[in-house]
Amino acid sequence: MSSRTLQWWIGSAALALVVAGAAWAQSGGGGTPAELMSALKVGQWVKIEGPAGKSPSVQCSEAKMLTGDFRDGDWQITADVRSVNAGKGTFMVFTTPCKLADGCMFKSKKSPGFKSLAQVKTGMYVNVEGTFLRDGTFLAQKVADKADELEEKPDHKGLVRLRGRIDTVNAPAQSVTVMGIAFQINSHTQAKSVIR
Repeated sequence: MSSRTLQWWIGSAALALVVAGAAWAQSGGGGTPAELMSALKVGQWVKIEGPAGKSPSVQCSEAKMLTGDFRDGDWQITADVRSVNAGKGTFMVFTTPCKLADGCMFKSKKSPGFKSLAQVKTGMYVNVEGTFLRDGTFLAQKVADKADELEEKPDHKGLVRLRGRIDTVNAPAQSVTVMGIAFQINSHTQAKSVIR
């Protein structure tokens, strides 16, 4: 068998696996939590979301398995700001401590004057993009005020949305951890696969 034929077979087999995984994932929760748990792997990039409760864990409403090229700066967290320490240049989004990277950008569709950490307030719904560091801190490259999203979709209040790598998978407890935040997989969790 020629190397070109072998490359074709390998490429075809890989494509078939991606299509099969995407077809299962896009069934939108047609599988069981156990089937979803078996598809999620440590180190895999996901976009995962769910409502925040009183505990530090989140009931997962949607898990998107991401395929593509991701870099260290591609992490995201969208949630309510729980505290701000402008003096130290830090703030807490859900349970994730964040600090500003040099040259961090701020943006807001509703407030053009949103230009610094001084405008970030407790209770704001924000999207933070940057790098999740090994010490559990999020290094923010961009902070966006998402007040406009809450006006359009009030049910997003209290929603926690992450894009990052899976830290741990706990199959018996049916949970995955991303950025130190545990997401509980349940029968209502919708699964999708996305190619970036």
